[in-house]
Amino acid sequence: MSMKNLSLWSVLLFVLTGGLHSAELDLGSPTSRTPYDPYMDPVWKVFRQLNGGQVDPSVVEQLVRQGRSFRYYYNKDQPYVPQSPDVTDSTKSGDCKAKSLWLAQKMNSSKVRFVIGKLSLGSAKSHAWLIWEGPQGWLILDATNYSKPLQPERISSSELVPTFSYSPSGKYAHAMVTAAKGGKYSDHL
Repeated sequence: MSMKNLSLWSVLLFVLTGGLHSAELDLGSPTSRTPYDPYMDPVWKVFRQLNGGQVDPSVVEQLVRQGRSFRYYYNKDQPYVPQSPDVTDSTKSGDCKAKSLWLAQKMNSSKVRFVIGKLSLGSAKSHAWLIWEGPQGWLILDATNYSKPLQPERISSSELVPTFSYSPSGKYAHAMVTAAKGGKYSDHL
């Protein structure tokens, strides 16, 4: 089974093993490799430039709103590689990966994670967004679909389901991957 297209069986297994409750934010478990590693160079480049400062939540909200206003543009020639934040900024367009990486660069905080997962359980396509540890706790930042940060407890366990995430300090596998593979997904990397 390819990690790019988790099967319906994997999703069913995730739900049957308990999935996530809406009040929890799955922060994942550290991992050394992910199937997306070959495509993450733009993410690591941005992460190396983050200064680690805490961002004012009102600034984050304004940036999410600004990113949401950008035109959606998906480059079929680069389906897995995030577009450079400079291109996203100059064209005011990009897909979910581009908007998320642009937002991470603008926030300039090491307390952010770039997430790859599913917009909803059962979705065939992958989606990207950020999670951010702000002064009041973790928030979900999805400038592709929402105009403001989301509180994790307001999201259903079947929405914005992470599979892998990346922070300036590491990589993480999330519950859906662990449930889908019984904790052993490395044979698909």
